[in-house]
Amino acid sequence: MVKSYVYAETAFHHEGDMEYIKKLIAQASAIGVNGIKFQVLTEASDFISTQHSAFKTLQEYTFTTEQWSTIFEYTTQAGLDIIMMPLDLGSFELLATHHVAYLDIHSVSFYDSKLLAAVKQSALPIILGVGGRTLEEIDAKISYFEGKLEVLMVGYQSFPSKLEHVKIGKIAHLAKKYPQLAIGYADHSAHDDDFNIRSNEYARLLGATFFEKHMTIEQGVERVDYNSAVNAETLKEMTNRIRFIENNVLQNEAEAFSFHETETTYRNRQLVCVAARDLAIGTVLTENDMALKMMDADDQNVYRIEPFVGKKIQKAVAKDFPIHSQNIIDE
Repeated sequence: MVKSYVYAETAFHHEGDMEYIKKLIAQASAIGVNGIKFQVLTEASDFISTQHSAFKTLQEYTFTTEQWSTIFEYTTQAGLDIIMMPLDLGSFELLATHHVAYLDIHSVSFYDSKLLAAVKQSALPIILGVGGRTLEEIDAKISYFEGKLEVLMVGYQSFPSKLEHVKIGKIAHLAKKYPQLAIGYADHSAHDDDFNIRSNEYARLLGATFFEKHMTIEQGVERVDYNSAVNAETLKEMTNRIRFIENNVLQNEAEAFSFHETETTYRNRQLVCVAARDLAIGTVLTENDMALKMMDADDQNVYRIEPFVGKKIQKAVAKDFPIHSQNIIDE
């Protein structure tokens, strides 16, 4: 059974606050997720036009390369994988000094040829968001990355996303069409919607094995991307439910047909072979000498009549007492 890979997403929820992002890292580490994702931008003007209404705000939220290096070191020390979503070419400098588990391509960068070329040149495994993408676009990126693309991530942010709009069923179709790739799910349900956990259970049952979820310190407190961000407790519950499905719902054939002791007890409640009348020693058994009836559990109970027909009993058996194989010899 493939074990799922779960990671927290920080995006710009940190709002340029170094201490806040460290708190996110520490809490993610404490609940046992696999990694944490950073949208890495080192120079705002390389990503967003100076004429954009949000330019000044994004510029304030942008960490320097040195600050990102500190963040990456802190993440590694916390025992978390780094999933890096590069938003400008300057972010690739971090790869020279820090281990990154995956590079993730932002939807807005889907056709950024310079950035995509840098991603490809890195030779790191790639996660590709496929929200809003056609199969033709997905095929083109798989071909372009020449085997380096490892995960197709379903889901998109619409502040927040409605599950009925996401069409989560595409996970199963992608898993069938691209069996060589892992399929992931990035849920963006509202933080106070039951689907922020439940949709991930659906996704696991549909075949997703990578899971991304926006994380916050205080759920519901207004910050960037707070709409779909959950706190550590909720993220831990989501992770636990995914693990439960893997351990107790999705099994291979051998696991599925091995009995838990409670199921063995249930099985052994079936009717037991007993004497239909008082049977003297030496009786050669016929079908009329035996019956199947409820009996108290016993390791020696037998549950079929047919194997005893024509056999002789070595010890007398009173009516309604069980007939055990140890008391039977061939005639």
